Amino acid sequence: MNAILVPVDGSTNALHATNYAIAQAKHIRGRVHLLNVQLLPDTYRTVREYLAAPPNRELTARRANAILKPAAARLQRARVPHHVHIIYGDIAPTIVQAARRLKCESIIMGTRGLGPIRNLLLGSVATKVIHLAKAPVTLVK
Repeated sequence: MNAILVPVDGSTNALHATNYAIAQAKHIRGRVHLLNVQLLPDTYRTVREYLAAPPNRELTARRANAILKPAAARLQRARVPHHVHIIYGDIAPTIVQAARRLKCESIIMGTRGLGPIRNLLLGSVATKVIHLAKAPVTLVK
């Protein structure tokens, strides 16, 4: 079965990407893997260093589930087969690794629309994913 990876960050454009992925999945009779990547906090010499890992993971999992919920609801209403994933790591490489591991034929993701100057200075997750991914990447605004 064809699989599409849709990274979701809670933005409006991520929901637009979800809608586009729904149309594509229906067209190819595929399934969608929704992904939220949570950064591992840099805890060295901070208050977080003293927080136990389980409560910290629980908080980030709750945040990730809240971010994924609207996109998952759209897929549910559209009756598109899907799976929800929460993975911890550096965002762009984690998206690409997840696409490989889940054997996704494509990645469909929203853009934040930083603009050319801010994108040049800051770099963007989408730009990094395009450079790292072997699968086709579709950006949705």
